[in-house]
Amino acid sequence: MASSPDALRLNLGCGPRLLSGFINVDLPNNWSGKQPDVVSDIRSLPFGDGYADEVHAYHVLEHLYRWEAETTLTEWLRVLKPGGKLVLELPCLDKMVSIFNAFMSQGKPVPPRLTILGLYGDPTYKNEAMCHRWAWSKSELKSVLRSLGLRPRIMEPVTHILERDMRCEAIK
Repeated sequence: MASSPDALRLNLGCGPRLLSGFINVDLPNNWSGKQPDVVSDIRSLPFGDGYADEVHAYHVLEHLYRWEAETTLTEWLRVLKPGGKLVLELPCLDKMVSIFNAFMSQGKPVPPRLTILGLYGDPTYKNEAMCHRWAWSKSELKSVLRSLGLRPRIMEPVTHILERDMRCEAIK
């Protein structure tokens, strides 16, 4: 599904990244200090069924406990129109393990930004909401999305760290 200029797009868990052309959604008084367009817990959205053409969540899914993920994804799909696109970007467990193993086998210090921070989040925020609660592999993410009736495709990330992260685009 190609994006059209008049598509209604949601940016869930936007934090400081308020995207032009999107409805930016986040918690009240979120950690970033930036006011979103819509204040809401992204696990229960204030939009009607089939509201959006696209739902984007950049570095959000890893902040949910694994047991919350499918229910939350189902909520995001509720507001997505049939044929709409779900776009996720998040740290990739496969890449982090590979990076960790490569550095360890060479006896080099493991870069935290490419490994441990992707697994656990950045402690410099000193904020529980910024902790990562699950690390997703490509196969697990695709399996969950397929079980929800989507057609996922894993690709290189656009918004964060190429070496560590993944992007998944899935059509409803």
